[in-house]
Amino acid sequence: MTSSKPQTSMLCSSLQVINGELHCVPLEMMLMVMTAGDSVGENAIISPLAWTSLGDEVLLIMERPKNCTVLFDYIDRQIDEGLAKEFMRQLVEAAIHIHKAGVFHRDLKPENILIEYDEARLIPRVRIIDFGCGCFMTPGYHGYVGTSCYQPPESNTQGTYEAGPTTVWQLGCILLQLMSKMIDLFATGMQHCEHFLAYTIMELEVSEDCKKFLKSCFLFNPDQRITLEQMRCHPWFSSSVPPEAHP
Repeated sequence: MTSSKPQTSMLCSSLQVINGELHCVPLEMMLMVMTAGDSVGENAIISPLAWTSLGDEVLLIMERPKNCTVLFDYIDRQIDEGLAKEFMRQLVEAAIHIHKAGVFHRDLKPENILIEYDEARLIPRVRIIDFGCGCFMTPGYHGYVGTSCYQPPESNTQGTYEAGPTTVWQLGCILLQLMSKMIDLFATGMQHCEHFLAYTIMELEVSEDCKKFLKSCFLFNPDQRITLEQMRCHPWFSSSVPPEAHP
């Protein structure tokens, strides 16, 4: 799998000598190296294999799962709560892993998540792609970078945002889209309206634990929002809603 991006859009993270010449290593490549592990396919992050400069563009060469689709394709399907819960469980674990590696993805959304099918696995596997908006973990960010409809409200109201609460908000958006089965759920710009979110969650045909999980992701005060570690231990993940594996 390859990704070609303009040279001017690729931030430099370090320098590397290639064929006797000094080259700037793209930040996106470095972030993937930091999070993907030592062997290809080791964890939820798509593994980077190589990169090369094409003059005006940089070509990133990455692992390509054999049988996969983007999570976005699931939004208008009849996905059951059990399978959505398994996807979310894997996403929470992946987000925790990424942050522990010192990386902030900043653009988690259905288009940047692959669902990989493997005959050896009962449940499809979640894989994270596209670190083009990513950066190193630091305390506090100014100027939102990422997809606007997944932007946390504090980036507007406070002018600053943190990696943890932002990631939680984005994961909540992903789950709400899956459960509502509405591709254009946030296209109206209503994602920062508390009444809209509360009503949408209330109308979902899901368990009460799932609704509580979603509500905790969408607390407008980032200090009160559930953390990734708390998401991992949420009662929803231990409730008995069995997943139905979808081919």
